[in-house]
Amino acid sequence: MVSPDDSFREVQEKALHWIATGATAVLVIDPEERTATVYRGEGEASVQTAEQTLDLGDAVPGFSVPVAALLD
Repeated sequence: MVSPDDSFREVQEKALHWIATGATAVLVIDPEERTATVYRGEGEASVQTAEQTLDLGDAVPGFSVPVAALLD
């Protein structure tokens, strides 16, 4: 979850560090922008909006949730 004190750059650097050290996926939720960004692989990121469904089944089997449910 992005806090008001976090900069985008700081959060992105942390996510990319976790990927580089072996995480399958890193999920960053930005309540202000109402988005969920999933980092996978080196430099790979996808952004889902509140209207979309987030599917992390490759990292957590069966995990699929509407982004809005994570924001409300």
